Amino acid sequence: MGRGGASSPGRRRQRCQSRGRRRPRAPRRRKAPACRRRRARRRRKEPCPRSLRPEIHECPESQDPCASRDDWRCARSMHEFSAKDIDGHMVNLDKYRGFVCIVTNVASQGKTEVNYTQLVDLHARYAECGLRILAFPCNQFGKQEPGSNEEIKEFAAGYNVKFDMFSKICVNGDDAHPLWKWMKIQPKGKGILGNAIKWNFTKFLIDKNGCVVKRYGPMEEPLVIEKDLPHYF
Repeated sequence: MGRGGASSPGRRRQRCQSRGRRRPRAPRRRKAPACRRRRARRRRKEPCPRSLRPEIHECPESQDPCASRDDWRCARSMHEFSAKDIDGHMVNLDKYRGFVCIVTNVASQGKTEVNYTQLVDLHARYAECGLRILAFPCNQFGKQEPGSNEEIKEFAAGYNVKFDMFSKICVNGDDAHPLWKWMKIQPKGKGILGNAIKWNFTKFLIDKNGCVVKRYGPMEEPLVIEKDLPHYF
């Protein structure tokens, strides 16, 4: 039979059999549930801008010097700030790392006697345990701290103050010291009816890592803080 003629029955049978066979299909991939697909899409998106990230409640130690540039919002602890002491010398607050601190705004009028007396008492009894007190004179409330730094230092000496006194500052408004701006917006540093300091002798308790752990109003006497101190030493 010629090349162009009909093929043999055997070949036709083989061809028909091969046509009847289907190639095995690859296993079909199961679609992930819609919720997983949405999560994956979210993960692929750009990271959330810093301004929209949720507030961080932890206070990890940081070497970021941003607070010294007055960019106080990026600070992670009190130790990133600096302030002038009562003699006008710049103090790096990193020196308080590892100490429990009370930070307060003070005045020479108003509820001065009870506050100075109790602060001196707390410092005398707990300084060896690691307590440090940072007092910032402020004249924003009823002009109750009108004196110069030299006069304030002399006034404090009358109470036998041994804790650290700093130069007079503002604690509210655009001119507020960056440390005070920062303390007021911390999760444990926020106030009642707004974060602004309400009066002299508002107190902040700071732990060994430089984090704000509690805020006390001006009507709360310093000895109220004593019950909380053992938790942080």
